[in-house]
Amino acid sequence: MWIDTHAHLDFPEFSRDRKEVVARAQAEGIERILLVATDLASSRTLLALTREQKILAAAVGIHPKSAHAAPPDFLEQLDALAVQEGVTAIGEIGLDYHRLPPDPTAAAEKAAQRRVFQAQLGLARERNLPVIIHQRAAWDDALALLDEAGDAVRCVFHCFGEGPERLSELIGRGHFVSFTGIVTFPNAPLARASARSVPADRFFVETDCPFLAPVPYRGKRCEPWHVRIVGEEIARLRGESPFAVAEATSRNARAFFRLTD
Repeated sequence: MWIDTHAHLDFPEFSRDRKEVVARAQAEGIERILLVATDLASSRTLLALTREQKILAAAVGIHPKSAHAAPPDFLEQLDALAVQEGVTAIGEIGLDYHRLPPDPTAAAEKAAQRRVFQAQLGLARERNLPVIIHQRAAWDDALALLDEAGDAVRCVFHCFGEGPERLSELIGRGHFVSFTGIVTFPNAPLARASARSVPADRFFVETDCPFLAPVPYRGKRCEPWHVRIVGEEIARLRGESPFAVAEATSRNARAFFRLTD
């Protein structure tokens, strides 16, 4: 049984057939699906979805690209959501400097992202919840803020596409990584190399659906059941059986997110 540790089933791509998508995942041997928020509104939506189907769990949080729009009381609102039944993590949170304009607005955007990220790390520490990290073009700043937050904050770098050198930086700090359909792309040598070398007790699998559908579905809508294809490719890269990878990643995810039946 596989666990998809990162899905966005609240996105419009699933508005017409969400229940069928979940049923298809269950039929394909998917044990749990972790729905991951991008802002306060999506956090509330995901909580409602978890109450409809037991296979679903939720992470609540504010994505770095939504940080500038966070209301003054965002942390109080998020805290009220974080204690609800069905919430297993804070996420996705972090820093994303990709394509920021080379002008003064970039500095303000980076400052907003760092402020919201730090606040959510503090909430995760207070509520003893793990965090799901979104990092893009902000490696050094993200690591610095995580180091500042301390060992009490457990985190996974989702959609990990970096090479073994950066993987070692995370593993050395006690962090986890999660791989998407990118590992099936022939033009993703860094992600594939990391999938080969990551310790068996330090990684998960995910889809990030509706994005990043694995080969042979690349370019189409990604679904939670595709996590099996991701896991099977990692097994091939590592010279292991799909069963072994499914067992390891599901065991890791259950412990990290404290998932219960």
